[in-house]
Parts: sequence; C-alpha cells; structure tokens
Amino acid sequence: MKRRLVFWGVGVLVLCVAAGTIAFFQVGYFLEAPSQQPEKADLIVPLGGGSSNRIHKAAKLYEQGFAPNMLLIGAGGHDANTRPDSLDWRIRFLLEHGVPDNMLVFDAISTNSWEEAVNTLRLMRERHWRRVLVVSDPPHLRRLAWAWGKVFEGSGKEYRLIAAPLEGWDPGRWWQNDSSARFVVMEVNKLAYYHVAH
Repeated sequence: MKRRLVFWGVGVLVLCVAAGTIAFFQVGYFLEAPSQQPEKADLIVPLGGGSSNRIHKAAKLYEQGFAPNMLLIGAGGHDANTRPDSLDWRIRFLLEHGVPDNMLVFDAISTNSWEEAVNTLRLMRERHWRRVLVVSDPPHLRRLAWAWGKVFEGSGKEYRLIAAPLEGWDPGRWWQNDSSARFVVMEVNKLAYYHVAH
C-alpha cells in the first residue's frame, strides 16, 4: 500500500513538472494568441505606453485605409496655435504621416488597459462608431482580449486586436531576452490581477 502511494505521488509530481515545463515554454504563444488581422473600422487606437512600434503600426494601418480616425491615449489635444515642437511626439508623427488634424481624438484620462477599453467604448457610442482596431505589443494581447471582451460584451460594438512588431520578441524563446522576459512575467501577473479585480 505504501509503495503504491509513493508510486502515485511520484507520478503526480512528474505530471506537474511536465505541465509546468510545457506552460513555461508555451506562455509566449498564449499571450500573443489573440492577435487578429485588421479589417475596415472607424477608429484606430495605438494604446499608451509600450514601444514606439505601436504608433508606427497605427500609422501604417491608417495609410492602408483601414480606418479614418485615430485615438491617442495619454496625449492632450492641441489647437492651431500650438507650436509644432511642443506637441506630443505621437501627434507630430501622425501629422507627418498624413493623418489629418481633425481625425485625431484624445483620451487624457485613461491610466490602464481597463480604462482604455471603457473610455474607447464610451467614445464609440457617442460618435456612433461600430469597430475599432486596437494596436499593442504581442505579449499584451491576451490581457487586452480579456479586458476588452468584458467591457465590450453586449455593446454591439466590435474590436480587433492588432499586434505591432516588438523588437527582440520571440514567443518561443521569450526567456532568452531580458526585455521579453520582464514583459511576460509582468503580463502573467497583470492577467491574474485583472481576473480578480474585474
């Protein structure tokens, strides 16, 4: 009987180690898995924070005609009297890449991914927009899928998650790059927090 318990205990331990090992190596793919292809939309939202690649990807989507409007998170608006050198670099970049001034919308109040989703949905309802393209880094997309899915549920509005290229990101070798490793650990922790908090 004792031998049998030891056998089953060792078996369970081996299975747990194997499952943990598989999870470790696959977590990069899990985090980026919700990435989608862009479709015609009303609005593009390069989320605040993260790499400058988000704004570059958003500009490219605009240039390709996927949406006419751009929402900038964490950037204040401006007027014709604002000196170009004092503009948020993202505003300057988008203006230089052909996004008209009157197509820029600003959200200066969102401080996290949940609030970004809530405030974007509110704006879409106000403007009667139906679909938004949300641009962020690949390992950020799993948490966005959860948060935006919760916020947009039953709203009749649509969002699509678009991955921006991220330097050094390889979902199959994320632990070999310090920046990627920090990103993955942070996202796993934040994903757990979001499930509890929201």
